[in-house]
Amino acid sequence: FLTDDWFEPCEAAKRGTMEAVKALEARGHCCVPFQIPTDGWHNYGLLGAVNAAEGNMRSFIEALEGEDVIPQYKLLLITANVPNFLRPIIKCFVGKRKGHLLDLFKSGGISVYSYWQKCADILQMRSTWSEAVKSKNLDAVIYPSLPLPALHHGTSGDITAMFSYMFIANLLQWPCGAVPVTTIREEEQRYYDKSQLPADQRDEYVSLTKQVMEGSRGLPLSVGVLAPMWRDEVCLRVMQEIEEGVMFREEPSAYLKEKK
Repeated sequence: FLTDDWFEPCEAAKRGTMEAVKALEARGHCCVPFQIPTDGWHNYGLLGAVNAAEGNMRSFIEALEGEDVIPQYKLLLITANVPNFLRPIIKCFVGKRKGHLLDLFKSGGISVYSYWQKCADILQMRSTWSEAVKSKNLDAVIYPSLPLPALHHGTSGDITAMFSYMFIANLLQWPCGAVPVTTIREEEQRYYDKSQLPADQRDEYVSLTKQVMEGSRGLPLSVGVLAPMWRDEVCLRVMQEIEEGVMFREEPSAYLKEKK
């Protein structure tokens, strides 16, 4: 699959995924489109809700033992501490995705019952994905490991929405790996205009994403390989097939500039 319908991958990420698919087909493998059974809205929301279940990032703060939270986490901490009665009001002034993230946190946390319901949702998600993969007779799933290249230093806290692709394997607990396949080309140093994106993705993240793509030529991109639970050897085999088929040997020019 090329998108989780929550955060649209850049052009280069989609191209790299299709190049990996073509490499597999050239080596005799059958690749078919896969409609993911749960999208990024569901996956990000579920992982976020479980991680934030206790409320106010309590365990994170206690584990720091008085140390200050790093800048990349301060926005999350502010969001976690927003009074619950203000959240519906704030949602009226932000995009749909930020509103969705705002719903993940509850000041004071959620009840034990609600937490167990979220755990049950994770089990249901695993069952749904297993059935979807079996119905298609798939050995593995190929997709963009991340929708964007490496972020500018210090900006990850502002654009955490892009990590939804990583959350799939975390929720499923399936073996997963990433294989570098390409670098961003000169003409790919851009992101989509809002009019080119689904309506529920036309928000504040678009301008941030465009900044990430500026000057990104030469940055590497990878594809993710996801195999069903206990099929680690299949995941490694598919990764090897992609690596040998694509034969990615390019040295990222973005890093070579720094060496000079």
